[in-house]
Amino acid sequence: MADQTVDPAPHDPRPVEPTGAGGRTGRNPSRPPGRRALLGAAVCAGALLPAATAGAVPTAGAAPTGGAAMTGGAAPAAPRGSGEGAGGRLSTGQRRRRARRAVRALQLNFSLPAPSPMLSELCPRREEDPDFSYCWPLSQARSAACELSYASASEPAQDRRFRRALEDAQQAYWYAAGGETGLPGCTAACDREQGPHGDMYYDDNAWVGLQDVEEHLIAGGRRGNLERARAILELLRSGEDTDPDAPSPGGIFWTQAGDESGRNTVSTVPSAKLALRLHQITGDATMLRDAQRWVSWARGTLLADEGLFWDNIAPDGTIDRTFWSYNQGVPLGTEALLFEITGRRVHRDRAVDLADAVVRRYAPFEDGGGLDEQPLQFAAILTANLVMAQAVIGDRIPGRAIAQAYADRLWSRRDPGTDLYDGEKREGGDRLHLLDQAGYARALAVAAIGEKRARLLC
Repeated sequence: MADQTVDPAPHDPRPVEPTGAGGRTGRNPSRPPGRRALLGAAVCAGALLPAATAGAVPTAGAAPTGGAAMTGGAAPAAPRGSGEGAGGRLSTGQRRRRARRAVRALQLNFSLPAPSPMLSELCPRREEDPDFSYCWPLSQARSAACELSYASASEPAQDRRFRRALEDAQQAYWYAAGGETGLPGCTAACDREQGPHGDMYYDDNAWVGLQDVEEHLIAGGRRGNLERARAILELLRSGEDTDPDAPSPGGIFWTQAGDESGRNTVSTVPSAKLALRLHQITGDATMLRDAQRWVSWARGTLLADEGLFWDNIAPDGTIDRTFWSYNQGVPLGTEALLFEITGRRVHRDRAVDLADAVVRRYAPFEDGGGLDEQPLQFAAILTANLVMAQAVIGDRIPGRAIAQAYADRLWSRRDPGTDLYDGEKREGGDRLHLLDQAGYARALAVAAIGEKRARLLC
């Protein structure tokens, strides 16, 4: 299919209702699919807006400074025997090759015909499928491709072209005219008639901003759209609850759905992490204060006695007490980052406590344990943050051991003939979703990243 030109001028905030939800139900029919939706409406087609050029910050290539890494005690022991053979241990090169095969299977099976850089939502495709994937699955596929490049000693041309294509594809969702708060950001969908359209999900935008900052840091300012990341932070600020009469005032809404949107761990804490990373680059103290306020709200409102974070608080004050794995990963990584920036031991201790709670809850070294029951893309976000936190804090957080054990189990669940993930599918369907393969590929890439670059993961 030839690339289509998107005209970003028309805007329809009311895309059709998704056909199902992967972990959350009860969406407003006037809202587009977001974080956990099974994306069932054919609404995204067309090509791209010009990608903006990221501004380079001279010191961005250096590792962030702050408190020194501390071990804080011994890490829980990881089991043996997670390598190629019984009792074997994989080399870094073997892990890189596995990750590359997973990313290339994603490219081969989900890419639309050239010259379009966009991806399909499902594999194999059917006539009734959306023309292109939605913003959230695309962002996770982009993370997998980028993190493969971080793990690689050198980036093959094929991988580099795919990574750059996905960055171009991401720009197709950028709506410069602004959403309900008047600020630009990524919408959930795009099509050739309307361009980027639909609601803006704050967590979708936080993932995009974090990916741009991650690339900027790891590539020394040569990659990543820092201008877009800064604009996204302004959008996230506009999504903060300022109603003093709301239950537990504060936090960032999940979506621009007004009174219908809850305030979530996954919208509030990734926003804090983005603010912290941009603070490291710019030195802007307001960003640090925003992040501290958002983390404090999340801990005061959504942190359970078990030491894990609940999902969200609804407009009526009802709390969704689901323990999604990514809702533990981002707070853990954010506390590690706060420790790195401030040197305050309380943040190190919080990160260690959360890592311990993760081990207790998800049994991450066990085949078929709680982590294996989580959606792939959620678990990949958790392992990325565990690996990052270990690089900052030390071995009291068993991030690399968890990431590698999990990646090894995923590898055993692939189709050896295609390198596509062949485990349980989203919604129990018979086809593979982009989010499945993206989460699988990202988990393998994270397991192959060295400590120096792991410290800069976002």
